[in-house]
Amino acid sequence: MKIKRKYSWLIVLTLLISISGKAQVDYRSPYSRYGIGDLTKTNHPVQMSMGGISMALRDHNLINSENPASYTAFDTLSFVFDGGAAEKISTWETLSMSEQTEYSSLGYLNIGFPITKWLKTSFGLKPVSNVGYSIYYDAPQDNSVSDNFGATQIFEGTGGLNDFYIGVGAQVTERLSLGVNASYTWGEINLKKYSTFPDSNYYWDTRVTNRRNISDIRLSYGLQYQIPLPSDWQLTTGLTYSNLSALEAKEENLTTMLIRRESGAERVLDTIKHTKGSSGNIKIPESLGAGIVLEKTNRLRLGLDYRFQKWEDFESFGKSDSLSNSSYIAFGAEIWPEHNTLSSYFRKIKYRFGAHYNNTYHQIRGRQLSEIGISFGVGLPIKNSQSSINLGVEIGQRGTTDNDLIEENYVKFTLGLAIFERWFLQRKYQ
Repeated sequence: MKIKRKYSWLIVLTLLISISGKAQVDYRSPYSRYGIGDLTKTNHPVQMSMGGISMALRDHNLINSENPASYTAFDTLSFVFDGGAAEKISTWETLSMSEQTEYSSLGYLNIGFPITKWLKTSFGLKPVSNVGYSIYYDAPQDNSVSDNFGATQIFEGTGGLNDFYIGVGAQVTERLSLGVNASYTWGEINLKKYSTFPDSNYYWDTRVTNRRNISDIRLSYGLQYQIPLPSDWQLTTGLTYSNLSALEAKEENLTTMLIRRESGAERVLDTIKHTKGSSGNIKIPESLGAGIVLEKTNRLRLGLDYRFQKWEDFESFGKSDSLSNSSYIAFGAEIWPEHNTLSSYFRKIKYRFGAHYNNTYHQIRGRQLSEIGISFGVGLPIKNSQSSINLGVEIGQRGTTDNDLIEENYVKFTLGLAIFERWFLQRKYQ
């Protein structure tokens, strides 16, 4: 049994990677047309269940990659593997119609362990954004022109960005921890625009394709400060900062004349224009986050977060977008009735709940879209270990049906497995 448990994280890793095969395929969101797509909030079930708080969150068996200063909480003899998958079911509504979409993906893969007593490290993989939409627009006909048949424009997008990060956290003093993450951000975003003339036999359809490949390194920094309080209480404050990053990107543009069938099949007739290999930058703006966590050891944890990102500074190949500065506020709580190993199983379960309000970066028709959500979840301990299975559910709403906009009502599920192992013990033989 010990050997099986020792290498069980390899089995989980293989399973989670297989689940991620659906990523970047089934994603559908009309709002992913803007910026770098729909930004991925945390998929970690512990953080998501608590409203998404992370700035001041720290634990010896929790890998909190949002604040690298939290790595100093790792046990000096431990190895932590943390992986999870996510699924989101959305209902998109306008005043006249609705549509349901479902999206599954690899949520995250994290590994953490100590380097020295005061220096700890973590590395892993997590999504940054997703792009997936198909929008139809019928241009009005001009009856004053005899051969004007009206054009149907179709906008399509796929792709997204991901992060592979590696970070370190240093225990500077007994209470102060500092950390830094270096993230390799990469991905591809494909945008297409079709102009079709369904009522004409004299006009060929055209397609404009824009493909952008992004790959570069960006940095983020974190701080946590712990203040001991009487009666086993403790207050932790946290700060994070990411500077403006100009990610290197290459762009390819292709304009073709074609025949597009209703089934989606295409037959290219001619190439009108093709430019390849143009270099540019995708500017990801600076962000700042702050949070506090008040906790009673092994019993109760209460947290509050605020995050701000200056998306008005976003640029893609020298062009801005209709984006607004975003802000995110979240509250979360975790209750642990009893941690004693002799207690009943249900009293050892960690119960979590939270809520969040998000002013997103979407500025459409003069209105900034907001999102509101509630969340809850549990941490299920695995017998005879400090490992756990974590489950989280988030229910939320984004956007509005006012002013011909689209409202999203969603339910998001996350499943994670945190494996805690003692890997650095010195063996003694007599």
